[in-house]
Amino acid sequence: METRNPTVTNFVLLDGMRGLGALLVLAGHTIAAWGPVWPASGAIVVDAFFALSGFVLAYAYEPKFRDGMGAGEFMLHRVVRLFPLYLLGTMLVYVTLMAFTVGDADGAKRADGITLQLLPQLVMLPSPPQLGGADVYSLNVPAYTLFCELAVNLVYVLIFRWLSTRVLIGVVLAAAVALAITILTFGRIDVGSDWGTWWGGLARAMFGFFLGVLAYRLAGSPRTANRPKHWFAVPMMVMLPAVCFIPATPEWRPFVDIALACGILLPILLVCQSFSPPDRFAALFTLGGQISYAVYILHQPMREILERIQWKSTIVSDLAPWSGMAVMALVVTIAFLAERYYDRPVRTAIVAWLKSRETKAAALRSATGRPIRRRLTVQRR
Repeated sequence: METRNPTVTNFVLLDGMRGLGALLVLAGHTIAAWGPVWPASGAIVVDAFFALSGFVLAYAYEPKFRDGMGAGEFMLHRVVRLFPLYLLGTMLVYVTLMAFTVGDADGAKRADGITLQLLPQLVMLPSPPQLGGADVYSLNVPAYTLFCELAVNLVYVLIFRWLSTRVLIGVVLAAAVALAITILTFGRIDVGSDWGTWWGGLARAMFGFFLGVLAYRLAGSPRTANRPKHWFAVPMMVMLPAVCFIPATPEWRPFVDIALACGILLPILLVCQSFSPPDRFAALFTLGGQISYAVYILHQPMREILERIQWKSTIVSDLAPWSGMAVMALVVTIAFLAERYYDRPVRTAIVAWLKSRETKAAALRSATGRPIRRRLTVQRR
């Protein structure tokens, strides 16, 4: 097993888009701290995340699939990448919610319910509604997208041998129909986090992820992420926020969401993968990509705290947007520290442990004359 070489060049503009997208999600989930400025179409950011993930994972793994990487190895990669920060975020929410039960008349009962909901989520499984939560991941709500993506990742690797570009186009078209039905059913694209709309999250993930894979194929299945540097990368960064501000009445909301998902994401992705920002912006864009997942999966405790402050006081909204800026600065700082001093070391330790197990198993097979399996390679991607 091996970790990714830190000198490998990334798709720098896509990194920047992921970072900006995570900040948009954070702002949308802490709207009380920003005032009445949140864009009407902000949920499309999550669908953009799915598309970005499809593109980047296709770039990283399609050559490995052709070389024989199996479903088990690929899914191990994905779990190693996602689980440490997921677990940290979930435990932070658990501690926060348990703290809110202190002093309540029914605090002990609520604490028991929260603990029961935690148990399946400790192993990254949804919390059944029978345990008392309305959300698929009742503690760390944004984690529903991780479950949806892992499910689609498994489908991807299992059908890869038959996934020619022609078949892939058919998959994307079928997923687009499923997504359109989802949006028309619920009247919006912002679905999937609760048990009442859970299947909508899978439809969003299926369409967005395979759209990203299709973008990779249409871009020529590039074997390097090196891209020409151009100043135009900087204004391209505002494309994702810009589409979020497209207004719509409730009657027109589903049609706007369908148009954004099916008509905007692919062109934006194809353009933004084709060049990089100038060197003076590259470090900032890369940093945005590095902490984007941490911002996304660690911000729920702050969301819970702000909601409870709002129940008792208007101070957060009275100080908007300064309170929003303070919240964003705090979450970004926590995300930066967690990514650098928790996520990286933990994943390195997991990879080292798996490598040690593999080495011992290979030695045992060699000593007993059993065939030696192909060596695993877990990357920190």
